[in-house]
Amino acid sequence: MRYIITRGEGGLVVGQTVHTWEHDGLTYTLQSVTETTGLAAIFKPARVVQTSRGEVTAEGLKPHEFRHERVGGVDTANFDWARRVVAYAGREDSVAAGAQDMLSMYYQLVLLAPAGGVLEIPIATGRKLENYRFEVLGEEVVTLPAGERRATRVRIRSGNDTIELWLAVGKGADMRGLPLKIRFTDRKGEIFDQLADDIDLRETQ
Repeated sequence: MRYIITRGEGGLVVGQTVHTWEHDGLTYTLQSVTETTGLAAIFKPARVVQTSRGEVTAEGLKPHEFRHERVGGVDTANFDWARRVVAYAGREDSVAAGAQDMLSMYYQLVLLAPAGGVLEIPIATGRKLENYRFEVLGEEVVTLPAGERRATRVRIRSGNDTIELWLAVGKGADMRGLPLKIRFTDRKGEIFDQLADDIDLRETQ
């Protein structure tokens, strides 16, 4: 899935994100590559790569490795499910079943397909392990470059950070549950939206 990234209420395009998902029913690899584009790339070039690898289980995704690469450093989180610990930033913390990383959490929601209520999921960021609160706000219409789609809105909160997701519902079973829009609101209140612009789904043998 390719997303265009806009900044502020005016919708100034500042970059793009490409999510790649591969799985064989037993293991998965997820990657997100975010880059500035256009004038933003000239004045403030940036590239962020997140990668998550793990298992596909009856309970959903079970991450083993998470890597976050950005200008200035790399953060990692490694899950040892036999010992029930996650290692990050030179330390270890105990971890509960169902814990995710910053990338796998989006696609765990696809598999869980929550219709309402509140979920709390431990999330490893590579710098910390923290409980994230997922609140299902109901269905609404989201406007994308390709037109309007119905979606389930989910608000994610951790500390002062807020992320909102709009997960596809309705027609198109191949897209159902996929994040069509991702909104980040930083601590200063500035809004960055990622809007699905292109989706390529392939089945391999």
